[in-house]
Amino acid sequence: MTDPTDLGGHDWGSAPDLYGPRHDYRESLVLRELLPATPGPRILNAGAGAGSLTLRLAALGLRTTSIDASPELCAHTRRLLAERHPDGRHLVRVGDVARLGLSDASFDAVVAAEVLEHVEDDDAALTELFRVLRPGGVLIVTVPLDPFRYDWVDLWAGHRRRYTREGMTERLVAAGFVPERVTRWGFPLSRLFHEAVFRPALRRRLAAGGADGATGPPSAAARRLVRAALEIDTLVGD
Repeated sequence: MTDPTDLGGHDWGSAPDLYGPRHDYRESLVLRELLPATPGPRILNAGAGAGSLTLRLAALGLRTTSIDASPELCAHTRRLLAERHPDGRHLVRVGDVARLGLSDASFDAVVAAEVLEHVEDDDAALTELFRVLRPGGVLIVTVPLDPFRYDWVDLWAGHRRRYTREGMTERLVAAGFVPERVTRWGFPLSRLFHEAVFRPALRRRLAAGGADGATGPPSAAARRLVRAALEIDTLVGD
């Protein structure tokens, strides 16, 4: 069997088929925080991956700029935007979130969802996000919690670190932000899904050499059921 601990440096974002119910739940949480709070329509999706959140933002009538380090994923997002939102209001750029190359104070809101853990200099990235956010704008960040839980899945995913709430707060303040809330999400069912479903499925996939048909995709009904169940986490979040 393939030893997954030998797979450090792989970026899970290059495998859009792995975006599942937990990913959808996290994006829904981001939108629930963002939409009531953003003071305007200009949104930066920093570290956009395969563009699923960008498409949801565009569908809501927001004007998106998406940055990602992967040319392939940027091309993927451009194609989807051209098909579904061909109004020319959305920009997709290959770039580094620590060196955005965008104008100061040019966005009403910035989202960095599961991004900072991939960045070598996350403090520089936060400083850049602060620079491009307008005064009074909104930042939404999600990161993996608990450094003691760092393991082979983090290595496979290309995570450089996990965070504590205190450490994340300190980084935000150092970059110039005034954090309103630093909360935990994803417990207990999201963690159970990770341990009981995602990790075993990933092991089987890697053992099969990454073949898409190694385990077969879950049914649409199963995905909907898991997605609905994850809402229980919303009730116990803090």
